[in-house]
Amino acid sequence: MKSYITDIKLAGKPVALYGMGNGAEKIISYLNYNGIEISCVFASESFVRGQSFMGMKVKTLAQTEEELGDFIIVTAFALEGNDTDIFRRLAGKHTLYAPNLPPYGEGCIDERWYNENKSKADSVRNLLCDDISREIFDSLIEYNITADINRLVGDDSAPESWYDNRGVYIDVGAYDGDTVISYAKKNPYYGEIYAFEPEKTAFRRLRKNTSSLGNVICINSTVWEKDGTISFSGGKGRGSKIAEDGVETPCVSIDSFFKGKNVSGIKIDGEGADMEILKGAADIIYNNTPTLCVAVYHRAYDLFDIPLWLKRQNPSYKFYLRRREYVPAFDVFIYAVKK
Repeated sequence: MKSYITDIKLAGKPVALYGMGNGAEKIISYLNYNGIEISCVFASESFVRGQSFMGMKVKTLAQTEEELGDFIIVTAFALEGNDTDIFRRLAGKHTLYAPNLPPYGEGCIDERWYNENKSKADSVRNLLCDDISREIFDSLIEYNITADINRLVGDDSAPESWYDNRGVYIDVGAYDGDTVISYAKKNPYYGEIYAFEPEKTAFRRLRKNTSSLGNVICINSTVWEKDGTISFSGGKGRGSKIAEDGVETPCVSIDSFFKGKNVSGIKIDGEGADMEILKGAADIIYNNTPTLCVAVYHRAYDLFDIPLWLKRQNPSYKFYLRRREYVPAFDVFIYAVKK
């Protein structure tokens, strides 16, 4: 299994970047570090307005094909659901790679990292309790190394026991309420739902969209390892996050906020703060064994570090891996359920 970096170098063809933005900057930096230069940048026709990106004029696909002829496409933005067919159609015309660099932090799961950490990866794989989890895990390793979207396997069906909770359910990173509504529909016997969303615009939508549901408490706060305040950068939709360039915002830990409550389920989609949020729930995880659903795609090694931490914290969990249709491999979640 060769890495896409090796394949690009061996091909000797010009490389065109498809997309712009922060993700594109990170990908260009990674390619340059590995000795690969970008020949041009192109975007979908409706986005091309004569602009430049990182010193290169942004072109249409047709202009790129006219200029370069036979070339390699490297994608630099994300698509979900049926929209991923855009990448698949392009892959039918040109060699296409979709690197899976993490949305937050440094590092990536490349060939070198995997070879040096294979025992760690094997430990996580051995925790997984069904065939589809192991199939998704294997596909993620292969995809990270090859950047070949055809390697990806998806299944977003939650383990059945995920909906067997009748106590307090916590949704961290509830955004506009979509996950709260979905959970309430599939588990009409829930006790209370606490939905945390720090971004103000999304919080207003969350409160409005869940107003018809009973026993849903919406809280406009960040969740962290401990109580206090933390710098939060809002106004970026789902990309709002804890960051140094933000404003001081109240934060709470799950352990302190829910002390004495019967917490039976926790979902965490923390935009890169997932491990810190978990650490702030360490006592509840150890004592209550709540069912968990945690994002493991925001940082490069969350896929390994988070399930191994959970296993150490509470050895009685069974683990399942699920992935929604997304390119790159975003929306990957580990489920931890009671045996």
